Amino acid sequence: MIMKRGNLLKLITGIAMSLFVANGLFAQVEVSDYTAISGAATEIDSVTVGSTTRLYVKPDAYFHPNYTAVGTWALTPNFTWTWNVPGGAGTVDAGETTNDVWVQVDWSGTAGGPYNVTVTETAPAAFGGCSGDTNVYVSVIASPTVTFTADNPGTIIGTNLTVCEGDARLSDNVQATLTGIRSWQLDWHLQITTRDVTDAVVAYFDDDNATKLGAAGNALEYPRATGLQQTVGAAAGTYNLAKPTGGFISIEDPDDNVKRQTVYIYSLNAVNDRISRKSDYLGNPTELATGWTWYDTTAETITIRVNPAPVTGPIYHIPNNWAE
Repeated sequence: MIMKRGNLLKLITGIAMSLFVANGLFAQVEVSDYTAISGAATEIDSVTVGSTTRLYVKPDAYFHPNYTAVGTWALTPNFTWTWNVPGGAGTVDAGETTNDVWVQVDWSGTAGGPYNVTVTETAPAAFGGCSGDTNVYVSVIASPTVTFTADNPGTIIGTNLTVCEGDARLSDNVQATLTGIRSWQLDWHLQITTRDVTDAVVAYFDDDNATKLGAAGNALEYPRATGLQQTVGAAAGTYNLAKPTGGFISIEDPDDNVKRQTVYIYSLNAVNDRISRKSDYLGNPTELATGWTWYDTTAETITIRVNPAPVTGPIYHIPNNWAE
C-alpha cells in the first residue's frame, strides 16, 4: 500500500516545547496553522538556515482510523515513520528518526536546495510489514541581511558626509538594501545632535529639528527590544529611511539662537524577514513582536554633518583720525 504524496503536512510548530512531555503527545493533535504541501518540485517549503522546525506527515487513514479529533488522534500501535533529510540541508534531531508522525529538523547545513526530504511509513508484521513513502522539497534560505545602499551623489547618501548647509547632497536619501524574502522587519534609529567646535554634544533634538529632547535619545527609533521594529514591505529590496521633517539642516538652538553644526547619525541594527519569522514558529507560536530571531545584528552607521555658514563680523582697521 502506497501513501498518497498529498498527505504530507508542513509543520513548524509554535506550541512551547514544555507542553510536550513525551514525543508521542505532539502527534496526537492537528493544529490549524499547518497546511498540506505536495511532494511536487513546484511546491517548496522554505526555512532559514540555522533554524529548527518540525515536519509532520499525516498517517494512512485506513491503518489509523482513530487519528481524528473524535478518536483523540490515536495511532495504531507499532507503526514507524522513518525520516530522511539530505545531509547538506540539516540533521534530524537524535531519537526522532523512527518514532512518530512528526520530526524535528535542525537546518544547520548549507543554504540551497530544494532538498528532497522523505518519510517512509512502515506497518508492523501483523499488517504484513508493508511500507509507503512520501516527500516534500525544502529550500534552506540564507539568513536576511541589511546594509546601507552604496553612495550615489544626486540620489543616495551611502557614506559619511560633511557639507555646508544647503548643499545639494542634502536632498539625497539614506537607503537600506535588504536581502531575504520580503516583508522584512527592521531595527534602526536616527539620532540628531548639535555640536560645539570641539565636537561635544550640546543638545539632542527630535525629528522636527526644533524640539529639544530632555536627555540623550533618538529622534526616530524602531527598537526590536520593545517590539517596535519597523515593517518594511519593499519588494525591490531597498527602503528609504525617513528624513527629519525639515530635512538635513544646521539647527539654530531655540534657547540661545546660535546655529551649530548638526550631526545626523543613522544606525541599522538588525533585520528579519518573512521566512525567518516562519522558521521561529517553535519558539514564537503567538507571533510576539519581541520574540523573533534577529540577523545582521552588528550595527552599521552613517553620519551626516551639516555645518552653518560662518556669520563673519565686520573688518576692523586703524581709524583715519588716529594720529590727529
